Amino acid sequence: MVKPMNKLDRNIKLIFAVFCTLFISLILYLTYFTTVERERLIKSSYNRRLWEQEEKVMRGTIYDRRGRPLAETGLEGESKKRIYNGGKAIGPLIGYSDRILGRAGLENVFNGELLGISEKDPVTLLRQKILGVSERGNDLYLTLDLDLQIAAYNLFRGRKGALVAMEPETGQILALVSSPGYDPSTVKSDWEALSQDKNKPLINRATQGLYPPGSSFKIITLAAALTHNPEIENETFYTPGYIKVNGSIIRDSEHLWPGEYDLSTAFRYSSNTVFIQIGQKVQQEKMMSTAQAFGFNTTNKSDIPVAKSTFPRPPIVGGKVEMAESFIGQGKILATPLEMAQVAAIIANGGRSLNPYIVQRIASPLGTSKTVRQTMNTPQVVSAQVADKVKTLMVEVVRNGTGTAASIRGTLVARKTGSAENPHGIAHAWFVGFAPAENPKIAVAVVVENAGSGGSVAGPIARDVISQYLNSQNR
Repeated sequence: MVKPMNKLDRNIKLIFAVFCTLFISLILYLTYFTTVERERLIKSSYNRRLWEQEEKVMRGTIYDRRGRPLAETGLEGESKKRIYNGGKAIGPLIGYSDRILGRAGLENVFNGELLGISEKDPVTLLRQKILGVSERGNDLYLTLDLDLQIAAYNLFRGRKGALVAMEPETGQILALVSSPGYDPSTVKSDWEALSQDKNKPLINRATQGLYPPGSSFKIITLAAALTHNPEIENETFYTPGYIKVNGSIIRDSEHLWPGEYDLSTAFRYSSNTVFIQIGQKVQQEKMMSTAQAFGFNTTNKSDIPVAKSTFPRPPIVGGKVEMAESFIGQGKILATPLEMAQVAAIIANGGRSLNPYIVQRIASPLGTSKTVRQTMNTPQVVSAQVADKVKTLMVEVVRNGTGTAASIRGTLVARKTGSAENPHGIAHAWFVGFAPAENPKIAVAVVVENAGSGGSVAGPIARDVISQYLNSQNR
């Protein structure tokens, strides 16, 4: 009888251990979802309880920086209706909130705040009930300027592309345009056409579009060279108009002449072959670390979702060619327009990094207001001296180089243009810059898909946006 009892005891202990393991796993599972995943689950557009909450709550209003409503809730009889102001210019950014379609854009990202469920402590709930405001969500005040947003959108004239304008000193986003866009007011009735449109108006190209940055990336290559090889300022480089890298030939644009180039001339006229030589002097690891310091290969710390810009590590086989292409913003390197606006802002800001943001404050129904972002001490990406030298050369691009189309009378503009080769068609046109150069107030990145020359296509868009913003500041 002893042996059967020992076997029974062992089985009981085994079953007990299994149940303990399952119980502990369940506790850990629930703990994970109530702590780590709590916010994501609450804000998920698939959470049915949020739609039930939507029926009970007057959804908060989204305002621009001047207090003009971009999205607000009105009543049609006893039914609620979300009203949008700004037309197609705001669609990809503000998004929509619809029980059938779901949510997109800022309406989705800040859904918890707009429904007033992001902070539901008992004391706040009690105060809301006493004051009779328990059925209202929070209001969002953006850094966005609606006039600038609409004007920038109209400048694209329906062409595919994106624009990001921001304050270099604070990181406040002034305009964030994706073209073509859509009108959130009619998104439900237009859904079939929008979802099948080959131009993809539902995508926010400013934050989710990834493009080869082309010659606009030479800002980073130049900053890396001046940081790690400061003597390069005094060197000259010879080019016959092409360069051989591991048997592959990379050429300059047709308008460039063979001969000797110093750093300033090579940047001003955007010589690919000279900048490959400059990049080769910097070396791979230092080039990669500089690109990462500017924001590549890192998660953007903006308050809106942004696709990761990438500077891939080249493979062992064929890596020299791929790295050479990266020095001039080609190959497998990809960047969002928001990332390239940050690059301009870092140079404008004396080499200091910053976190771009679009929500300035959140106002509760109780009248309390919470500032979402504040200017903080930010890391130094490159030294102030290097940033100043890059800025000087960016000014020369407008004065005497390829960027004269962006010149503004009475205002010194610092810029770099680019034509990024596109394997699927005509090159994309880029502009990256800021103004006034001596005291930057606005940094801008523009990309126009399949438009060819950055200077003649993207430049005028950036010029008009900069002019409008600076004029509005002077009024």
